Amino acid sequence: MTLKSTILLGAVLAALAVPVASSAQPPATVNGASSATLRGRVEQRLNRMHAAFGITPDEEKQWGQFADVVRANARTMSGLFAERRAALATMTAADNLQSLTEIAAQHARAMQWMDAAFMALYSTMPPAQQQATDAAMRTESMHARP
Repeated sequence: MTLKSTILLGAVLAALAVPVASSAQPPATVNGASSATLRGRVEQRLNRMHAAFGITPDEEKQWGQFADVVRANARTMSGLFAERRAALATMTAADNLQSLTEIAAQHARAMQWMDAAFMALYSTMPPAQQQATDAAMRTESMHARP
């Protein structure tokens, strides 16, 4: 995968990692969107990508692993953002920076996990499907919103 493709993949995956609250947490909002709405956005993106990538029955296992990593990372990030929101009013400046540092570190780990899961899928695709996937990722990246 080229650096350009990796950057585009990162942008899409970062957008997929939009905070999505797990069911064990109280309803959260991000920019006014409920956790159910945010979960729906992740699922919509995954569904669009599944169709655009032309996932075949033989690729479903790898796709499922990738999608599971995306969902798990979204739940984890949501939890971190929820903890931050809950504590923000009483955080010191040092606590605030530490919270952001922890979120950034987790996001980096999440991106590595998603990259590994995606590459397991991408590497099984024939060249024509990889090209279609590349184009779909570029399109998705242009329309992704955090």
